[in-house]
Amino acid sequence: MILKNENIRRCAIFLFFDKDGVVDDYICQMLEDLRKSVEYILVIGNGYIEREGLEKLKTYSDDIYCRANLGLDVGGYREGLFYIGFKKLAEFDEVILMNYTFFGPLYPFSEMFDEMKERDVDFWGITKHHKVDPDPFGMLSYGYLPEHIQSFFLVMRPSLFLSYHYKDFIFNMQNPESYQKSIVEYETILTKHFEDLGFKWAVYVNTDEYEGYAYCPNMFYIKDLIKKKRCPIIKRRSFFTDYTDFLLNSCGEPSVEAYEYMRDNLDYDEDVIWDNILRLENLGDIQRDMHFNYILPTYGDEEKKPDQGSTAVFIIVEWGKCLGWYRRFLKNIPPWSDVYLLGKDIKAIKEIGQLVFKYTGNHTHNEMYNTEDYSAVLRKISSICCDRYQYIGILHMRDLEKQKPYSNDVSWQYSDWENILGNKAYMGYLIKVFEENNRLGMLIPPVPNYGRLFSDMGDGWMNHYTEVCQLLQKIQVSVNVKQTSAPLTPIGGSFWIRGKVFSKLCNYLSDVKNTDTETLLLGIPFIVQKIGFYTGIVYSDRYASVEITNQDYMLRENNKVVFEKYGANYHNVCVNNIKDDAFI
Repeated sequence: MILKNENIRRCAIFLFFDKDGVVDDYICQMLEDLRKSVEYILVIGNGYIEREGLEKLKTYSDDIYCRANLGLDVGGYREGLFYIGFKKLAEFDEVILMNYTFFGPLYPFSEMFDEMKERDVDFWGITKHHKVDPDPFGMLSYGYLPEHIQSFFLVMRPSLFLSYHYKDFIFNMQNPESYQKSIVEYETILTKHFEDLGFKWAVYVNTDEYEGYAYCPNMFYIKDLIKKKRCPIIKRRSFFTDYTDFLLNSCGEPSVEAYEYMRDNLDYDEDVIWDNILRLENLGDIQRDMHFNYILPTYGDEEKKPDQGSTAVFIIVEWGKCLGWYRRFLKNIPPWSDVYLLGKDIKAIKEIGQLVFKYTGNHTHNEMYNTEDYSAVLRKISSICCDRYQYIGILHMRDLEKQKPYSNDVSWQYSDWENILGNKAYMGYLIKVFEENNRLGMLIPPVPNYGRLFSDMGDGWMNHYTEVCQLLQKIQVSVNVKQTSAPLTPIGGSFWIRGKVFSKLCNYLSDVKNTDTETLLLGIPFIVQKIGFYTGIVYSDRYASVEITNQDYMLRENNKVVFEKYGANYHNVCVNNIKDDAFI
């Protein structure tokens, strides 16, 4: 069926869900552009929508129907069709079923509609999932997962939606009870079901060339689809999906490559992505998928520097012994950074100040302060800053003689100072990273993973998961915290942070007292996320070389044991075999 009418009438049923009932701006941008090609928009709200969100949706739609979140997207689409009624639907040339699970349009929807109206089809979509054989769910009657249109955007013409076959399908379909059932009982079978009945279908973005390379090209070849085929959308889950999906299909590059292409070449506001993703998704998942790891050179042009007085380094002097060990770092503090020393050891403070002046010519600002309460120290630093600095570096001189062998803590201190301070050239590049990534709020050194620290850090939570959740609840920071996702944390107390983010962070900590340092440091990146910024991990090139060796060695030594006991396989299969203790 080709659409020959000059004025094509389209109806869209937009399925919306948000656990908080918030309507983010990416939804408004999407509907605003959709309106240029669609005459009537019905919003189906699965669950609660806050008042402000309803007002936004009213601006961009003709009607809103809120319902209980039953049957997921499929149930919402189905009820939307019944709400409008097939008599009214018969007035339209196309009916669009779409949801909230993607960002766009990256290119105007009108381009897509103009091209697809010339296609002789009964239904169509933007992208498709390729055939998977055998059935990965073990639930499909076909014995395999058929090639199918992905259901986040499905367009039907009267030849389909007014047919007896479609009405029979939609009237007799049961609302799925789970996400998996929604996939196997609706999305994966709809295309083949109607194709077998003689209906013709197509997708706007042809991915046939990726057959055999990826089952889901719009996840694993999304940069190609956006750049070469003008795909108008990118899925939300590209920014937070389980990293296992990437390791099964790639080396992990698809999402970050697509995002960087969008950021550098397309006129799409990246802030609407982060407003939504940071509010709803887990920070560890986001950091892994987007590879917020910054490896910076310790050589190069020292003129890469911010304005004088825009940057400050605060050194928390908890332990004044062995100051000579810090000389290599203190002499590399650049002259364009202000330097503050906080601690209660007057002799150590004075000696550090003399070293800084000797090596850099910088006069230090000294504050006598008890460093035992880390949250109080941060609030003290905030009161000193008074919002005058754009970028703040915090370095912690910890006691290195608490537990033998002391070499573990010496190496930990080396890691923190090397990756947070480095040298003059390195600090210039570090500030440049902040300037080039406007939603980067915080940079932390890598978590230590050697000696006794390997076991001390455990799963990343250090047995503080419950305490962190309690802290966040107390200060009313509601973000996605998962025990199964290792947290990002400046566990040694050293990090870089934007001045405006630090000020807001300390406001959240204003009433925090008697909280142990580990819990506080584990919680800080989640507070930064609540403020609307993400956290990255920063490496000097010198340290990155060591870290790569460490990680590769540990992985391969573990693999020797795992492969011998369980057999070589995909990484996730090996992990599951260990969990299930499945001997070969």
